[in-house]
Amino acid sequence: MRALPYSSWIFALWLSAIPVSAFELNSLEWPPYTGTELPEHGQLPSLLRGALAQQDIALSIRFLPWNRAVKAANTKAETLGYFPEYRAPDLPCAYSDSLGTSRLGLAHRSSEPLDWQQLTDLAPYRIGVVSGYRNTPAFDQAVAHGVLQVEQATSDQLNLLKLLHGRVDLVVIDQAVMQYWLEASEELGDSAEQLAFSPRLLGELTLHVCFVEGPDAEQARRQLNQALREFKR
Repeated sequence: MRALPYSSWIFALWLSAIPVSAFELNSLEWPPYTGTELPEHGQLPSLLRGALAQQDIALSIRFLPWNRAVKAANTKAETLGYFPEYRAPDLPCAYSDSLGTSRLGLAHRSSEPLDWQQLTDLAPYRIGVVSGYRNTPAFDQAVAHGVLQVEQATSDQLNLLKLLHGRVDLVVIDQAVMQYWLEASEELGDSAEQLAFSPRLLGELTLHVCFVEGPDAEQARRQLNQALREFKR
């Protein structure tokens, strides 16, 4: 194969470095981190919008159910990516710098204390998870290998209701998300004292924008990381 002329390489590099003037990202309803009913659409959109605004970059966010948010980001050319996502070696993502931290753990009924040291201790329990959500790599591998039994639901709120009414024994959930629903949901708030969050975490995971493969992905990632660094000073 004949090599490109030097001028063509320079042109290609120049194209790859053209600044992205507007970001379109997908997200989901995951309060207090993200959500259409939250002030400024939640903690993470507020951070992203503030950082990008200082660079004169517009941000638009489409809120979708999680599985659709991920799929649409990978199929709609004008969408740069989605958030928030945990880091995972098998995802085709160009990850942004960290937007924050998720304390991921287990909710249980207060009347049934939970004492566990390793994942195999959780084998006897029916564990509620949200469809499409990643958890920790170790937890997801234990599920894939049949060590843990899980039941899927469409949302964290529904999982907490299932836990409250005895349809599952445990729920995988972010601590801040659980606290939000116990305070914001009328159905859950009246029974908040009946649910507890185990002090032993599954993991403390950083949250990122996943920029999907595309011509602007790497440039957008660099711009966002620079904006975040300057915004957090």
